[in-house]
Amino acid sequence: MWIRFPNCDRFGAGELSVPLPPPFSPLRSAPKASSKPSRQKQIPRSLALSFRASFTNELIAGKITGVKHRIFLCMIAMAFPAGADYHSVRGRLPAVVSDGIIEGEWLPFGKDARSQDMKVFGGGWSGDAHLLWHGEPGHAMETQFSVKRGGRYSLSLKMTKAIDYGVFTIRVNGRELRKGVDLFGHKVEPTELIKLGEMELAAGEQQLRCELTGKNPGAKAFQRNRYLLGIDYLKVMELDPPPEPEKVLPPAVDTPDAPHTATFEFLQPLLAEHCYRCHGEKGKIKGKVDLLRLKSKDDFLAQPELLRQLNDVLEFREMPPEDETQPDENEYSKLASMFSGYLGEHLQKEQSLPPIVMRRMNRYEYNNAVRDLLQLKGDIYPLPEKTIRAYRAYYDPASGSLPDSIHLGNRALGKNQIEQPLLTGVVPFAIDLQSEHGFNNRGDELGFSPILMESFLNLSRSVVESPEFDRYSARTGTLFRAGGDRAKWSATARERLAPFLERAFRKPIESATLERYARLFDREAERGDFSAAMKTTVAAILASPRFLYLLERKQDEEKPLAPYELAGRLSFFLWSSIPDEQLLAAARDGTLADQEIYSMQVARMLLDRRSKSLSENFARQWLRLDRLITAVPDFERFEPYYARIGCEQWKLGLQTMVEPLLLFESIMVEDRSIMLLVDSNYSYRTSDMSSWYAPGVPFKGKANPNRFNTMGVVYQRVPVNNRREGGVITCAATLTMNSSPLRTTPITRGAWVAGVIFNKPPPPPPDNIPEIEVDDAKIEASGQTLRQRLIAHQVNQSCVACHQKIDPLGFALENFDAVGRWRDKYPSGLPIDSSGQLFGREKFDDAVGLKDAILANPKWFMRAFSEHLLSYALGRELELADKPAVDDILREVLDARGQFSVVVGAIAKSYPFLHRSNALESE
Repeated sequence: MWIRFPNCDRFGAGELSVPLPPPFSPLRSAPKASSKPSRQKQIPRSLALSFRASFTNELIAGKITGVKHRIFLCMIAMAFPAGADYHSVRGRLPAVVSDGIIEGEWLPFGKDARSQDMKVFGGGWSGDAHLLWHGEPGHAMETQFSVKRGGRYSLSLKMTKAIDYGVFTIRVNGRELRKGVDLFGHKVEPTELIKLGEMELAAGEQQLRCELTGKNPGAKAFQRNRYLLGIDYLKVMELDPPPEPEKVLPPAVDTPDAPHTATFEFLQPLLAEHCYRCHGEKGKIKGKVDLLRLKSKDDFLAQPELLRQLNDVLEFREMPPEDETQPDENEYSKLASMFSGYLGEHLQKEQSLPPIVMRRMNRYEYNNAVRDLLQLKGDIYPLPEKTIRAYRAYYDPASGSLPDSIHLGNRALGKNQIEQPLLTGVVPFAIDLQSEHGFNNRGDELGFSPILMESFLNLSRSVVESPEFDRYSARTGTLFRAGGDRAKWSATARERLAPFLERAFRKPIESATLERYARLFDREAERGDFSAAMKTTVAAILASPRFLYLLERKQDEEKPLAPYELAGRLSFFLWSSIPDEQLLAAARDGTLADQEIYSMQVARMLLDRRSKSLSENFARQWLRLDRLITAVPDFERFEPYYARIGCEQWKLGLQTMVEPLLLFESIMVEDRSIMLLVDSNYSYRTSDMSSWYAPGVPFKGKANPNRFNTMGVVYQRVPVNNRREGGVITCAATLTMNSSPLRTTPITRGAWVAGVIFNKPPPPPPDNIPEIEVDDAKIEASGQTLRQRLIAHQVNQSCVACHQKIDPLGFALENFDAVGRWRDKYPSGLPIDSSGQLFGREKFDDAVGLKDAILANPKWFMRAFSEHLLSYALGRELELADKPAVDDILREVLDARGQFSVVVGAIAKSYPFLHRSNALESE
């Protein structure tokens, strides 16, 4: 069976006829050309997916070239007419949140309005908060809400009434729906649901207007002639929703590894032509790599690390150097195929998993574990590393949609955003530093000294002995209070401690372990206080190495993790905390080893609110956002970046730092493609940030005092119509944190892109390289641009080789100044050159071109992101032995166009994640 690909000229292929590979049909002769116009049809998506899967191995190995590559692109373009539209990838459609309810405090608001916590007035308000506004008769509170599709809707409002509330007329899109809404009441309480009626709404943004028309005779003014309005929630119900489309899954297709036909003997002439001159001939051995002495396949197999290096430099076109004759694409592919095949053969036979060093919890994980174990209302101590401070819970993956409007603060940078101690006397231990190119959960970097051990003892006691503890814990009645007469205390304690210890230690509890803690309780209970004795016992459990450490049994060979070990590894990956009862139950009865049940647990845990830790703990560290805390743009040069509040200057970074985290969370919650991290058509911004990104002078007319809000602000989901923006590469936070006070630093920016986006961090620079001018004004005064000055500054060949890799990545972003604002020229009027070439193959002119180059080669970013997340999940640096697992993960991720849940699922079921190593360092 043959299939025709018409109109493929944009890929240089014209009209092609291609045989379908087995198992679809045997190969037959090509169809005869016809003079009749052919009727063009789109290839069925399921067939295209199967076709794509059959090529994936070769695509990863870089072996699809020439006409074969163009055929592949044509097939994908026809199966997915919009091209690589990663915005269409969405695994969870938005659910109707709380029966169509839009919380009032989620609505965007402006002057004279704010979100108000209503817990002090008792229950009855959804989310324990409402939107509060005040004004004079004739004034109106205006806000917006959105519907995702046009249709007929029923609208209702739940509001607040009190003695100083007014009378209102309610309009939607200018149409009066209800007048004379009297919110007077003798006490503060929610109203009944006020029905506004039915109306047709077009898809998109709608206008809600509440006009203050007067007051009840019994009402008292809030301030002079001003009266209040309170909106608990707006209820928007679609009356005739269309039926939900049935989800069609593509058929599973076996994709065996492609055979490696290229041999050393066949390709040695290519090595002689392009490689030997610098790596072996006449004693010249650059980079300590002598290829000339490697005479056979076995010689290469004996040097797996060299094979990895060769595979990488060919994949990313780093060799031969630019000034040397380059192999053509077909030759590149043959060489890459040979070395990739050798490397795979070696790893299949020889390599074992690297050890996972026994490690303790870091500060963030300890907080989460104690919170979940004791069922606390919140954290046990302030955590500035939890960047986002939410004034109302907004993160709910089960809803399938991140709210369009979110009221947030920034704990790391915001004024008064770091809470006072949550439990009196509970002070966190020092934060664990992030690895240079990794995360702060690596066992070989998490120390444990006698001083730290003592601090854990004091910390655990301070938690349970805090005066607020009994009100803060939901376990007070079921764990800490005596349930009978004193004679039964010991038996009661044993009954309660057994499941508590199992969850705390994440393992079956032996009778000797239970008795040890039960005897401690008995000794303490002799003093006559059940609660105090149990708190002492619990404090000892929280300070035990069995609680503090993630333990895996050592063994002499690689084996699958035991169910309890797997439950612990999975929960710390997705939640940065201990397993819940449902996950423990699956470990207890052994069903967690069942592949289907395990996959269901992974999916369930991603839908749990605790999965927010992937944003708080992984995304923050992956993006290196803590750098923004120490970034200090020059005040005189970038004065609009600062606002004076009282006697202090605050940075706009407290708002911009949240933007990439909310994008990451939206991708998680809505199960979108990770490629949106490269280029997204929406973002979350405050009104201040919208002014910052807009052309012209930001905050025009606003002086330094109180220029922007340093307290909680509302982030709105907004469309990004200019592709200069969108994604994490060109957001203001990452651009600012990778700049110096007076100018941009393309080398720092390029190194960040290389490390974060491609997981190819450059080596540290030599110590003896002098710095160039810190002020670009001095550079431009000499008639040079920063790019020209940096090129002249490269003093030796080793500098040039490294800078050729990272400088184009940094200069692609040179149109953004040191605080992330776009500029067409340098302040001196000199032109900005943002052009470059990515990995020797994709040329670009600017930041948009860089994004396009990455989108055209999605495996580069998808591999890097998967490697980062796998390293985080394992708590160790990846090594050569992990490459086969990463390749397997990449196949799934490519086929799913980067869908977030597929990335997580592929990592959770990968060989390194499911197995423990045979090394003894793990205990």
